[in-house]
Amino acid sequence: MKFLFLALTTVGLGLSTGCITAGGKAVGELPANAGANEGTQLTAVEIADRLRIAEKQRELKTEAGVVYTFNRDIVIEETDGNDKLMRRQTRRFRSFSNNRIPELLRYDGKPPTSEQVEKERKKISENKLKFLGDGEPDDSDGDANLLVRQIELYGDHFIPRLIGIETVEGRAAYVLQFLLNPEKRFEDSLVNMVIQHLLIKVWIDQKEFQIAKLDAELINPLYALGGLAGTVKTFKLTAYQKRLTPEIWADWKVTSDIRGRILWETRVIRFTSESSGFKPLVEDK
Repeated sequence: MKFLFLALTTVGLGLSTGCITAGGKAVGELPANAGANEGTQLTAVEIADRLRIAEKQRELKTEAGVVYTFNRDIVIEETDGNDKLMRRQTRRFRSFSNNRIPELLRYDGKPPTSEQVEKERKKISENKLKFLGDGEPDDSDGDANLLVRQIELYGDHFIPRLIGIETVEGRAAYVLQFLLNPEKRFEDSLVNMVIQHLLIKVWIDQKEFQIAKLDAELINPLYALGGLAGTVKTFKLTAYQKRLTPEIWADWKVTSDIRGRILWETRVIRFTSESSGFKPLVEDK
């Protein structure tokens, strides 16, 4: 669930230290849509298990050499409380479906310097190591079992609930809500706090059991030191994957919007990422 860890990383901005509290009750169970269980004999747990199997097939295909490369364009905009633009960054990366460190191609619309390339590489590597438990900061050859490893480590930390059946990009998908399992806890108390107040919905393709879409939305504000150090007022992340083959689905579109306050300054951070130009990777000989 790379998208989920991106959500945790983003919500944690400005609230990484001090006592964290929430302004309301934890997320509860959403009502299931009418007909959510019609036409399927699978339970939510069985659908989540099929997702694990699909990710294992992705791993096997990747290890067999089925790897795609694509361009990922990222825009980060930061505004104040009056929508005045304070900062804008753009990056273009050459990314890979086997989770290897992406290559920086453009930095604010210009060819990057060697220092900028190294800085971005180091930052991405450190974030993967911290939030995804990658194990090796230098994975130039990729890490085919990254997602499988995360699901195996943290899959039982969530309780899935089948709440509907919808279509994503013309394909039928199960809609699952994921709740934090009260019998399992993450080591990081901030992660536990955030997840309890995140409404997490995942659309899982009915035929191939890959994640087609994910929504994560903060339903209550979060306060650092009672709001004295900072506040996350609202947060919403939506992410889509693109089907490249039955086994290989890759990051496609990601948008997130976070509004908060650090000390006395209100900030809004908008993040967008869109991938294009998907094609099989041909290694240089």
